[in-house]
Amino acid sequence: MKYPCGIIQDLLPLYHDGVCSQESRQIIEAHLEECSDCKQSYLSLGESDALFPVSQEKESELKKAASFRAVKQKLLKKQFIAAVAALLLCAAAIMVFVGVMKHTQQVISYGEHLSVSMVDDQLMARLQGNEANYLKIKRVETTQGKQNKTYLFFYLSGTKWDEWTTRDEVFSEYVLCPADKSAEQIDQVLYYTGDYTGIESMNANELQQVIEQSVLLWQQ
Repeated sequence: MKYPCGIIQDLLPLYHDGVCSQESRQIIEAHLEECSDCKQSYLSLGESDALFPVSQEKESELKKAASFRAVKQKLLKKQFIAAVAALLLCAAAIMVFVGVMKHTQQVISYGEHLSVSMVDDQLMARLQGNEANYLKIKRVETTQGKQNKTYLFFYLSGTKWDEWTTRDEVFSEYVLCPADKSAEQIDQVLYYTGDYTGIESMNANELQQVIEQSVLLWQQ
């Protein structure tokens, strides 16, 4: 089947640039072998390329720009992945840090935030701006001459997390000695953060040393 020269010449630029289909290429090549006018038109396209080399440079620049964009997209993708990974690592580190702080036990040091009072015939400790999850208590009864004296030693411990996150307006209370345990017989309540081993069986001198290392919070 023969095709009009007008159609062939319309397809010549595509044939010249190598972007036409294989079927179109075969039709154009068969036509060029028979038609000198169309062949001349095709040759003029090559001459036009030689006369205007700038287009080739422009094509090269476009290819470079396209290559640059591809590289840039890959870099941006890598940067995005790195940023996401960094965020995940930070989140994991924060979770580990919080977990460690929630399980780090420490004795709560004495301060103005700690007080003891008798409320409804029971001895109560009041802690401000912190929370304790452990309460150590030892009741020690002594006899000095004919005088009996009862001491109540205690300390509180909590976590670093509670210390950091509990607001100053928050108060927590702890029962040191309830009414049915003869709270009214306690002579002194002392805050002692040392070793409690054998404190109930200490002699007068040893017990006095413990008392000197303690903070008196309440007495009859």
